Amino acid sequence: MKDPKITKAVGVNKDGYCSGGVKVEESSQNLHLDPRSKSSIRGKSYISQGDTVTVKGTKTRKPQKATWY
Repeated sequence: MKDPKITKAVGVNKDGYCSGGVKVEESSQNLHLDPRSKSSIRGKSYISQGDTVTVKGTKTRKPQKATWY
């Protein structure tokens, strides 16, 4: 008797995990030059200032500002 052919679902790799997915792009980090490294001879370093967004409040809470790094 022949072994039945095993078929996998569409979008599944040989190890059983899903392939593909959604591409997520990085948000800008709002980089600023570190004031201590302005005169450095070794190189420049940057500090992330983060992105500020308005976050929806719950029930009676007001919307608030949040900073994401």
